[in-house]
Amino acid sequence: MPMIVWDTETSGVSKHHDVPLQAAFVVCSDDLVVQREIVLRGRLPQHIIPSPDALVITRTTPEMLNGAPLSHLEFVQAIAEVVSSAGPACWCAYNGLKFDELILRSAFFQTLHPVYATQAPGSTRADVMMMAQAIAAQEPWALTVPVNDAGKPTFKLGAICAANGIILPAEDEHDALGDARATLALLRHLKEAAPVTFRMMMANADRRHVLDMLRGNEVLALTQHFGAARTLPVAPIVVSPSNGNAYAVADLAVDPDDYLVKSEGELADLLAIRGPRPIFTIVANAQPMLFPFEHGGAVISNPLPRAEYAARARRIRNDHGFVARLAAVLGRQFSDRAAAVEPEEQIYDRFVSKPDQAHSRRFHEIPWDQRHRFAQAVISDPRLKVFARRMAYEAAPETMPPAEREAMKAWLMDRLMTDIDRPWMTIPAARRRLAELVAACDPDDVGRMQHIADIVAWLDAKTASLNSMRG
Repeated sequence: MPMIVWDTETSGVSKHHDVPLQAAFVVCSDDLVVQREIVLRGRLPQHIIPSPDALVITRTTPEMLNGAPLSHLEFVQAIAEVVSSAGPACWCAYNGLKFDELILRSAFFQTLHPVYATQAPGSTRADVMMMAQAIAAQEPWALTVPVNDAGKPTFKLGAICAANGIILPAEDEHDALGDARATLALLRHLKEAAPVTFRMMMANADRRHVLDMLRGNEVLALTQHFGAARTLPVAPIVVSPSNGNAYAVADLAVDPDDYLVKSEGELADLLAIRGPRPIFTIVANAQPMLFPFEHGGAVISNPLPRAEYAARARRIRNDHGFVARLAAVLGRQFSDRAAAVEPEEQIYDRFVSKPDQAHSRRFHEIPWDQRHRFAQAVISDPRLKVFARRMAYEAAPETMPPAEREAMKAWLMDRLMTDIDRPWMTIPAARRRLAELVAACDPDDVGRMQHIADIVAWLDAKTASLNSMRG
């Protein structure tokens, strides 16, 4: 199966309200030999203001924003074509499961493409940062972990590469292709330096393998990384009734007598604790750092005899009342979650129905003069109707009825110009942040000062364009 190492550069860090601007894919054979590289760049959609911090960190200039060869919709369509044409593959990114993957899902969702395209049947997903963290815990001699200015271990891509002799040129850092190439180089290093843990983590990229481990083992070893790594002896207990990929496990270092008698309400409170707790869930499709006890158990701190762990595991699973209460809590774990107001934030509220998946495909096949009318008449999902309306207003506003066009103009003005705090970046918020960056900048850093000035000028032009719409 091919391995595709990929990376994105984005307009900011909001997983719902920012968008990818650049994407790079390094297509490799299963033994990590490069077959081809794909680099795509897209312009901002009209309703997105990028984070000033993101522009400064990635050295993205207004000319780059305006001069990218593809519109945002064309850019996401091109990414979707890369994913669909690859067939079953292992998708590898650095911190991808917690960031790039979520950004890409949102981009697909908001442009009416399949949201979970990288999880097509036969495909797997690997996070190289998690693999590095697992290897640092299980085989620490195989990887040098640098420390940051605060003296704490850091797994930032540039730092971990430099510490292990992988050259990442400064001009390539925060460039999608440069970061993808560095990720591939680190992946090769991990494979060579720690082949056993590497092989186990690659197996864990397949949720089916993880679920088989959880169903078939009394005691396992799990490495967690909350700032620092720790490996726990764990016992699989029960799968969540509301999510077949979520499995409750118990930390066997904790005497189960402390929680077996707890009520459903007390168990719910226990599961809600942030950070270490005696019972928690493992997500099988998130490449957990889960190992056979014979491998991972060697680095458990202050271990008890294996027989004691096994006895505790049996006591937990044989307490059928406790298992039933825990399953009930898991089944309604997120039922009281507040409903998201913004359609971008409703991505995980429900799956897109099969009819609307077909309608979405048709939306991209018909001419623009038909798309707005088609989407509003045929698509049933109100979230997708909103996104279709936005795309039509940006690409072909003349195809919309005058009243709807005026309503969209008012929406765009309010979204970008409001001075009310919003979960997305607005022009007033961007100006305030740019002023803070200027105040913190070394006046002798002429390049950065000019970069910030260029962003301010770009915002001025954007504001002038919006103000001209008022007339």
